[in-house]
This record gives sequence, structure tokens and C-alpha cells, in this order.
Amino acid sequence: MPRSATWLSRLRPEQQPPQGIASPQHGDQLPHPRSEILALTGVRAAAALAVVLHHIGLPASAPEPLRNLVASGYIGVPLFFMLSGLVLAWNYSSLTILSGARLWRFYLARIARVMPLYWAVLLFLVLQRAANGVPQESLWRHVLAIQAWSGDYSIGQASYNPPGWSICVEIFLYAVFPLLVPVIAFVSKRFGVAGLVGVIAFAFAVQVALVAIFTAEGWAFLSVKDPASGHRWLYRNPLPRLSEFVIGMSLAFLLLRGFKLRTRVAGWLQAASVAVVLVVASLGPTLARWELPAFYGAMWTVPFAVLLLSLAAAPSAWLSRFFATRALVTLGTASYAVYLTHRPLLPFLGKDRGSMLTDPAGWAPYVGVVVIVGLCLLIGEGAHRLIEVPARRAVLRLARRPRPVTERTPTEVSA
Repeated sequence: MPRSATWLSRLRPEQQPPQGIASPQHGDQLPHPRSEILALTGVRAAAALAVVLHHIGLPASAPEPLRNLVASGYIGVPLFFMLSGLVLAWNYSSLTILSGARLWRFYLARIARVMPLYWAVLLFLVLQRAANGVPQESLWRHVLAIQAWSGDYSIGQASYNPPGWSICVEIFLYAVFPLLVPVIAFVSKRFGVAGLVGVIAFAFAVQVALVAIFTAEGWAFLSVKDPASGHRWLYRNPLPRLSEFVIGMSLAFLLLRGFKLRTRVAGWLQAASVAVVLVVASLGPTLARWELPAFYGAMWTVPFAVLLLSLAAAPSAWLSRFFATRALVTLGTASYAVYLTHRPLLPFLGKDRGSMLTDPAGWAPYVGVVVIVGLCLLIGEGAHRLIEVPARRAVLRLARRPRPVTERTPTEVSA
């Protein structure tokens, strides 16, 4: 029995983690002691759709609050990071840097999960540049997915596939996860719920402190091309994203300790967190100037944490059931492919930063947005089924391939 399963078996019934509406775990084909929380998979669909709409935009005739809301769709990225920490800690709560073969399988599964499709899209963009005679800028950084560490905006986010910077962040978070999860596990075991809440509060305090420092020094409002800008350090640099990741991990350990919510209470919390996000995002640029750097992450930490915890802790609540529907779970499963493929496709779909959305007359621009979003989702689903999943299975199958019998020792053969 896995160590994590043994630990779980010692919990009292009221401490058992909520299973919720669950199905076999999607993705990395590793044995998991717990099943998937479908509502969280559905949330991924909403986050991916927000990013897609952010890159498409709305017609100029749309109401300003609605345009602000869509323009703030990049907040789906910090939600992804928090979700990543939650899901990884939910499935690998006992992983450590000393886990041996299990650690190797974890890292291999993470690479197989994100890199094959990432490289496939990058290859398409490299060939496209070559065909158009465009120089290949720091290609090696993008191949290794380390571009977000660069202070050069053209390298970090403005070349090849712009959303690819977040994959660099994910790779970093995957790398440090086995170092972080034993710490969170120790806090959970030694200090309980109070300790986990303390970790969440500390991570949030770090975000607030960074916003305050960058605002006071004026760095938050520098051009995105400035290496010292808030955009570079608060949004796309991997280090500040540790806060959301650690908060997500702490939420997972709260669930592992048996945290539950009454259905009605969870429903109100879900409604409140969604309302806060929608209202604040719709205000957008009309907010005070000092709040801009908080939009990079700190502004959304509390409502996102409340939303994710309530979705997982109360599977019968209204929003939990909505996100667990088959359509959203299917889209959430393919959300990574949608996220990674949509931006390179927009010029081919007739939308390259507003070309078709400036005409305020009639419904044609709005229909165009719906068509473009639909095509992005359809192509993303195809990339998920035809590239992402087969490539992931091939990598994992190759890693599990046994050595020839002639190379095995007598002990291995008998075993």
C-alpha cells in the first residue's frame, strides 16, 4: 500500500478527504491514491476560455465593463498555477526528493504531460518563421522552456508562442514541488488546519508585500519591455508564482485533512467569490492606479482560493455540479491544448489583435468572436486527442519498456 494511502487509512472517518464527483485520473497514467475532483477539471475550462477571449477581445461597441472583463482574462493564468499546486499535492502528498524511482516517474510524467505538445507547436512556429524569412530569436531558450527567466520581453513573451512563458513557470513549479510538499505535509501534521491557514496567509502576505514594494518604487508601472518592470517580475517571472502554487498545495492538504463545507454555505461562498472576480475585473482600468500590479496575481488570490476550496469540499453545491458537467470536464481535460494552440491560430482565423472587431455596426463582429472561439476550442480538442495524448502515452510507454532479459541479473529474472 502506498505511504500516502497508509496515512489516509489512519484518519478518523470525519477526516477522510472528500472524493466528490470523481472519475479515473486523466493524464499521466501513474497510480494515484485518490480520484479526480471533476469540478476542478471543469474550472480549467473556464480559465482557458478566459485567456482565449483575452487574446481575441470584444468589438468596440461592446459595453465598457464587458470589454474590461474580457481584457482581464489573463487572470486565468494565476488560477492555473493555483490549480496546479492543488492537484499535484492532492495526488502526490507523500512525494519527497528522496522518493527514488517514484520521483523519477513523477518528473517524467510532468514532462510527458506538457512538453510534447509544447514542442509540436514550437516546431510549427519555427517552420513558419523559416518560410517567411524571420530570424529565429533565442530559439534554444524556448526549446528548453526557460524563456520567462529572460529580462528581454521579446524573448520572454513576445516571440514564438506568447502563452508559452507560463509553461516555463510550470516547469519550474514542477521542479520544486518535491522540495515543497514535505514542508506543507509537515505543517499539516504538526500544526493542523491552523498551520495550513498560516501558510496560505504568509504566501498571500508575500504577494501583497511585493505589490507594495513595486508600487512604492515605481517599478510596477514601467513599460513591459523594461527588465525591472512589474510585468516582468510580478506576472511572468517564475519566482513570484510560488505563492499561488503553495496556496494551492495548502488547499489540497486542507482537503486531505477532511475539510468539508455544507452545501448551502459552499454555494454562497462560490457565488461570492465569482461575483468578486467579475465585478473587480469589469472595473479594470477604472480602478485606482495603484491597483494595477495587484491584477497580476494578488488581487485574485483570496477569491480563487475560496472558490477552489468550496468546489472541492462540497461536490453537491450548485457551481460544483455545474463545473462537473460532462461538457466542461471534457473541455477542461483539453484546456492545456486549447491554451497552447489558440494564440498562433488567431492570425489564420481572421483575428490578429482587433482587425475584425473595430466595426461597431451590427452583430457581425460578435458572431465573428463566437466563431473564432469555437474554432479555437475545436482545434484545441483535436490537438489534445491527436498530439497531446498519444505523445504522452508514447513517452511513458518508452520509459516503462523493460530491459532485454539477457541484461537482467538472476535476481531480477526470478523477481
